[in-house]
Amino acid sequence: MHIRNVALIAATLLLVCQFAPAQSAVSPAHVIANVNLTGKAAPLVSASQEVSGHYRQHVWIAETLKLGKLAQTTPFALPSFCNHASGSNYNFCPTGVLTAYNVYGVVGGNGGAGMTIAIVDAFHYAGAEADLATFNAAMGLPACTTGNGCFKQVNQTGGAPGGPADNGWAVEVSLDIEWAHAMAPNAKIVLVEGDDNSFDSLNIAVATAVNVMGADIVSNSYGAVDFPGESFYDAAINFNKPLLYSSGDASTPTSYPCSSPYATCIGGTKLTVDGTLHRTAEVAWGDGIPGDSGGGGGCSVEELDPGYQSSNGVLNCFPLRSTPDVSALADPSHGVVVAIFNNPGVPPGYYRVGGTSVAAPVTAGIYANVNTARVSFGKARFGQMNGVLYQAFKANAPYFYFDVVLGSNGLPAGPGYDLATGMGVSKSPAMANRFFGLP
Repeated sequence: MHIRNVALIAATLLLVCQFAPAQSAVSPAHVIANVNLTGKAAPLVSASQEVSGHYRQHVWIAETLKLGKLAQTTPFALPSFCNHASGSNYNFCPTGVLTAYNVYGVVGGNGGAGMTIAIVDAFHYAGAEADLATFNAAMGLPACTTGNGCFKQVNQTGGAPGGPADNGWAVEVSLDIEWAHAMAPNAKIVLVEGDDNSFDSLNIAVATAVNVMGADIVSNSYGAVDFPGESFYDAAINFNKPLLYSSGDASTPTSYPCSSPYATCIGGTKLTVDGTLHRTAEVAWGDGIPGDSGGGGGCSVEELDPGYQSSNGVLNCFPLRSTPDVSALADPSHGVVVAIFNNPGVPPGYYRVGGTSVAAPVTAGIYANVNTARVSFGKARFGQMNGVLYQAFKANAPYFYFDVVLGSNGLPAGPGYDLATGMGVSKSPAMANRFFGLP
């Protein structure tokens, strides 16, 4: 039955002809060289390079990091750049984000044990598992391999991986699998690779992640600028599972599928910590200029209010859908460390990266921990999450969310729900509370 569902969705999607070519080849090495030359972070693919009928990834390259060791770091000798300032910038490694977001405080979270996080990306990356192994060894994380059953890599219908490669999308793959595992080191990771970055291929891959691979949470770090007719595609991602999508990296306008009522839309912040890795501030990611760099957000051009927003007091865009829903770190200046050693289009090494492509897998990992905690005290795993997220916001927003009140993505953050960061940043231990998402 599950495979038949995938086939039906594929047939439906293919009724809409997409004559535009796939994303033009992106040279990550060229972007990296320019970043190193100018000292300015840059997206691998900018919004102006989007191709009709195709999604683009939302990852930014910020800095090439120099490898060293800090022998005094305990309990594991992390690379010297980890959880360390680099001028006015900051390099987050897993312990930094896990501490700042208090994931260690999720009672019964157990690193997401028993959960499966699916990562959906485009094109085949043969070096995915090897990059993940390098990252895990450097960061002191548990091994996640095909051999130990933690990692699986499949094509868009669940078969053996293979097909065309794209070095730019391979960067996205490394980021996604490494940081989903970092945030939920005991969860299983399934990488589902679309044949290309077309709407059709990636939507089929999402269906495979849920129906064939049995994912509990699906993380998607891509999108396209909102467009008329987008709601046609909503049915292809209507599953009773949490589907997380990055909100974009060019501030306004909004991004699709993030604006779909069936997507949990993840915006971007700039996270700051003290010497003990505890959060001291978190503001909206952006330079304050609409259409410039920053987490995506705003009012959908087409999607109507989904009910769970207006019924819980969120009327910012009524009668249209407001985005994002929640947020997490994304600013490339305070980005995360990613290991890229097997991508033929990238000089081997460690990089600081950003974009809401970071926020999506980080949030997926947090929710995997919460899901495990829920199971530990007899509650059901999350289905579509937005209803319970907004119910919690209405019931006790300060308890469940860190309210981001400063910064702008072109639209200002402020108290309560805003179009820069949504409801704010999920408080991990609170969401594992027995009373979250009653019944």
